[in-house]
Amino acid sequence: MITNIKGIAKMTHNGLFRVIAAVLAIVIFGAGTAFAASNEPYTVDIYDGLTVTRIETNKQDARSIVADAKINISDDDVLLLDKFEVNSPSSIFVCRNSTINYIDADGNRRTVQYAGRVADFIESMGVTLGEHLVSSVNVKSIATDGMTIQILNSYDVTVNVDNEKHIIASTAETVKELLSEYNIVLDDNDEVDPSLDTKLYNDMVINVYRVDYETYEEEKIVSFEKKTIYSSAMQKGSTKVTQEGTDGVKSVVYKNKIVDGEVVSTYVESEKIITAAIPQITTIGTKVATASTKKIKSNSNPISQLTLPSNVEIGANNVPTSYKYTIKGKASAYCVPGGTTATGKKVKPGYIAVDPNQIPYGTKLWIVSDTGIVYGYAIAADTGGFAGKGTFVVDLYMDSLEQCYQWGSRDVTIYVL
Repeated sequence: MITNIKGIAKMTHNGLFRVIAAVLAIVIFGAGTAFAASNEPYTVDIYDGLTVTRIETNKQDARSIVADAKINISDDDVLLLDKFEVNSPSSIFVCRNSTINYIDADGNRRTVQYAGRVADFIESMGVTLGEHLVSSVNVKSIATDGMTIQILNSYDVTVNVDNEKHIIASTAETVKELLSEYNIVLDDNDEVDPSLDTKLYNDMVINVYRVDYETYEEEKIVSFEKKTIYSSAMQKGSTKVTQEGTDGVKSVVYKNKIVDGEVVSTYVESEKIITAAIPQITTIGTKVATASTKKIKSNSNPISQLTLPSNVEIGANNVPTSYKYTIKGKASAYCVPGGTTATGKKVKPGYIAVDPNQIPYGTKLWIVSDTGIVYGYAIAADTGGFAGKGTFVVDLYMDSLEQCYQWGSRDVTIYVL
């Protein structure tokens, strides 16, 4: 350094002057350039609520720039400068001192004065947002007067619906609100577990069941009942089926409950009788026979009380002079005073019980026992309890139980007229 300086000192006066002049020119040019750069104007966008003002300035202080834009700010207002850079196109955000309605995660309410971003406000309230705490307002937004900022609980919930699993983070309070929030629509029959009014909690599992119903109809046999009645019109100890039982038919409407495409239950929705069942009625006599009861005699006087048709003639040995054919077999006797036959006739001697498959209802007959007792003219009008068993061919109606006992079981010849 010293050598160089001495060498410079030996230079001629004019030469030294020229060197000094050159150095000064360089210094002065550089200083001029720096001064010019510091005064170059740049644009700044100033955001004040919904209003944006653009200004060209060469000032360095943000508040001075805002003042030049004729935007009034108070000492309580705050300028956000994270997007502001001196001498470069940039932005300044005006945060007005505002009244904030604050609701914490437990539902407690407060009114707070604040100027700045929502995120900074929440932090100033001692709250750290995280996995299960969120803000009701965008944390990047600027707090405005009258704004309500609520800290909400966020729940991780699993929703199983339509054969799919959805893991959802939600701030809803109830199951119903969550389903509505995610547009999960329920039909009238659909079911939800847990119920719609259940409050959410973390790691909750909600199952939505799609429910449908279908109906179908079937015909079912209604079995007839068996009833027993007692009658003083019948002699004590006598028993007779006075009404044959018949099964009925009913229509049954069933309803299937279908959950997610599978039938889970079936129940009867309605029943309708198509044909009513007719009960079987067995009559048991309670009447005690009296001494004056008419007895059966072995003579030609018929037991039957039916009037013999005029075209029928009875010849020798109580045999009709004209008949179609004869049937031989055993005949029993029964007595049901006041009863009704299967064909609707009031019972009396002469209306007898038969197997209608062998002797059709309405067939006219003449009956004589092998011992000579004449039952006489008879009409097949009732069904015998022996039908289909092959034990008897007819059951003869008598006036009394005593006559039935006297008759017992006898071989007879039946003349089909």
